[in-house]
Order: sequence, then structure tokens, then C-alpha cells
Amino acid sequence: MIDKLRENNCNELHIQYDADSGYTFVIALNTIYHDRGNGGTRMKHYSSVEEGIEDALRLANAMTKKCVVIGDEDNGGYSGAKGVIIGDPVTQKTPEMLRSYGRFVQSLNGRFQTGCDMNISPSDLEHMAEETQYVDGLPSTGIGDGGEATAYGVIVAMKTLCEQKYGSDSLKDRVVAVQGVGSVGSDLVRRLTEEGAEVIVTDVDSDRLKYVADKYGVKSASPEEIYSVKCDIFSPNACGNVLTAENIGELNCDLVIGAANNPLSEGLESVKQMQERGIVFAPDYVVNIGAQVLAICEVEGKSFDHAYSRIQEIIQRRLHQVSLQDETMYEVAERLVHQEMLRT
Repeated sequence: MIDKLRENNCNELHIQYDADSGYTFVIALNTIYHDRGNGGTRMKHYSSVEEGIEDALRLANAMTKKCVVIGDEDNGGYSGAKGVIIGDPVTQKTPEMLRSYGRFVQSLNGRFQTGCDMNISPSDLEHMAEETQYVDGLPSTGIGDGGEATAYGVIVAMKTLCEQKYGSDSLKDRVVAVQGVGSVGSDLVRRLTEEGAEVIVTDVDSDRLKYVADKYGVKSASPEEIYSVKCDIFSPNACGNVLTAENIGELNCDLVIGAANNPLSEGLESVKQMQERGIVFAPDYVVNIGAQVLAICEVEGKSFDHAYSRIQEIIQRRLHQVSLQDETMYEVAERLVHQEMLRT
């Protein structure tokens, strides 16, 4: 377990078995870069407690990288963290359980600030907030939707890299394959259609897929087919580890730009495989900082407009910073994060 913590830049792991609900709660923290962590909470039906713990650690690492990318001027003195509720969100989520999780968050006395992530909605946060003050993104007091902020950041990244690749930042008539149409993906589809892009969508939830495809009048593909769709941009916006060697081999795109955390199954090896095929991979923790910036701005009492302005400026600046010809953007971003963390 110590090796897992070290690999993921985490130095704290908090686990609580909640006897009343029968759930296991996990909070992973990096309190080395800064002494408190910020990151959403997700609920997922993991195959084991160990799998849930490992996911929390990997996600906390991604959150820490985001805070480094955001920079000390804008990260509010936060490092990365992640909360995980191990259970089936469809059949097992209850207000009582969410309140119990809120008490768990409160027990860390402000060293963990949380909000929405996979299968946790703003209304779920209201139940948590009955027991803890360290929740952002509440419907009544939040300054915006984290999923929409993340989608906005992905659009900024797409325009920035299209300008580098094609000489124009216009997304009009660009073909974009969107994998996952949850809170981030569905808003990304909305924004892409408004930009005039040709969008192809997929999701493992067939009902959700049909709803989004019909709502925005876009094409759909099966989850298996989406990798081989001929497009300019492939955009992973669902779970991590989707860019396996097999899936990369099927990609038919120029750019990979998406909001999914930890999409690479083999890290740099996956990036090199894409590079060999002429595909540019945009580091996820540079592209998907939107919700993190929004949450920190909310905690600091800053406005929606300020948050969106910072999202745009940071992503554009960082993508230009890591866009070097002799190295992949991923390698430069990894080195940047490592150097910044060593300074603390």
C-alpha cells in the first residue's frame, strides 16, 4: 500500500466502513504540495474495496497535477484529493448514506474540500452538506456547474490545439468523436454543435446516448465502434484507462483531447504509441481543470466570470508551454508538474 501511495503522490489515505449503510468510504489526499486537498467525490460499484482504493489514489494524483497546472496564483493553496463511495449508485444511494459520508468529510476538519464527480449530483451534495461545511457546487449557493466548466475547458483546449495543428482555431466542420455523454460530455456536445462541429457520440448507457443524440441532432456509434470513427478529434469523457494499446491501434484521428481522468492505460508508452501514428495527445490534467478552478473560485468568493476567464487563460498558456516539437506534450507536462512539486 505504501508503494501505491508513493506512486500516486499521496501521503494520506482515509477509509471508513459505515456500519449503518454497509458502505466503504475512501478519501485519498496529497497534503505535501499544499496542506489541504480539493477534489470531487464519486460513487461506483467497484468489484472490490481494493479497486475503489486504487481508483481514489490515482484520481487524487490527477487532482494534484491539476492544482500544479492551475498554479499557486489560482489554486487557492489546494493540493489534490479524491473521495470514493464504494457502492451501486443506482440501487444503493440514499440520503442517509450521503449524510454519513458528509460526517466523514467533516472529520477531516477542512483538509478535504469536495463536490460532484461520477454518479454524485448537486442534489446529492445537499444531503452531504447537512453534515459538513466542506462542500462546493450546491444548487443554492454554487456559482456554476462543474461539468459545464470542464466542458468549456475542453473546448478551449480543442480550439488552441486546432490552431496549432490546422492553422485555425475554428471548430466549424471539424469532426469530433465524443466518448461519454454524462454531465461533461453532454455539455461538450452542446458546445461543439454551437461551434458548427460535426459530432459523433457514444455512451455505455443506451438511453442516455439516444437522448443526447436526439436532443442535439448528432450521429451516434456503439462504444466499440467509437475508436475507429474517422474524425479530427477523439474526445474521451468517461472512465479512465480507455486508451489501451488495442484501442489506440484503432484510432482514426489527429488529436486526442478529452476530460476523462487518467485515460492512458500505460502512461508514456501509450502516448508514444499515439505519436508513432501521428496522433497528438493533450494531457488530461491540463485540459480538464475547469471544475477544479470553478470550485476553488467558489470557495474563495470569486465570480463565475472570473472562474471562466481563468480557465481559458490557464489552459491556453499551459498548452502553449508544453507544445514542444522534440517531446510530447505529456512528457513536458509531467516534468513541469514534477519540478513544481519538488519546490514545495
